[in-house]
Amino acid sequence: MIIDSHVHISGKGWFHPSLTLGAARITAAAMARSTGEGQNLSELAVKSERYLTNATAEKLVPMMDGAGIDKACVFSVDFGLLTGEPEVGIEEQNRQVAQAAEDFPGRLIPFFTIDPRRPQAVEMFSRAVKEWGMKGLKFHPTSGYYASDPVCYPLYEKCMEYGLPVLIHAGAINAPLKTRYAMPIYVDDVAADFPELPIIIAHVGLGMWQEALHIAGMKPNIHFDISAWQMFFAFYPKDFYRMLRRAINSVGPWRVFYGSDSPMVDFIVPMERWVRAVREPKLASMPEISFTEEEKEIVMGRGFARLMKLDR
Repeated sequence: MIIDSHVHISGKGWFHPSLTLGAARITAAAMARSTGEGQNLSELAVKSERYLTNATAEKLVPMMDGAGIDKACVFSVDFGLLTGEPEVGIEEQNRQVAQAAEDFPGRLIPFFTIDPRRPQAVEMFSRAVKEWGMKGLKFHPTSGYYASDPVCYPLYEKCMEYGLPVLIHAGAINAPLKTRYAMPIYVDDVAADFPELPIIIAHVGLGMWQEALHIAGMKPNIHFDISAWQMFFAFYPKDFYRMLRRAINSVGPWRVFYGSDSPMVDFIVPMERWVRAVREPKLASMPEISFTEEEKEIVMGRGFARLMKLDR
């Protein structure tokens, strides 16, 4: 079984314009590396909006089929308190995520996302779990809070009550979002205060992956997903495979999950190619690195299935 543990779904009106402009700036900077010329940000922002807001479940599931992915963990993002509210409010976004999982039974695993500073955040999460069938919690601290902020703790307590995991973004992010809130070190307090709470550090912290692994070595309730590492794989494949080998060596394959961050980086490495990169790695130029078939099977799905109790 192949499970993508980190996928975004969205629709029109789910993102504030400042976010698509931030994505456009990243694209423009990447293009300027080779050309040295500036790009039309307005045009790129329009393209970014079309790309990011067209990630519906109806489009995702056929892509999963094409890549051989059996299930995907899906969620939205909540940046409204920083950017200004999008046209579609976060509660409605979460409801539509849950509905998507109902529309494609057995394929999508819905997580609830919320800025914990919102009034009624705990009540909304409880309702989503009890009435909509949400299977976990997603935090994206880059909108202005730390994972260790006390405001987050009532939601962690609810996760403990319901027996659900929490997924926390870690790693650099585009403007207007702020990277300092997403350093892996801030997850350490959470793992210490809730040692029985399953925590997934998204992206292995990206450029801060060594810090993330260092923390997880002492906190066995911390897991990782490898989503968004397509950026490294495409340009620095040795860096990606060395990180993956180190992660497995550090915490074992059962705590490392395949993930894509689709659709955010699909334009760099399409979904089906990313599956092959992990399932059938080309390591001829890296003879010091290897993965067993069992390790690959666990990372590609068995580990996440066990965490989510899908193997029972």
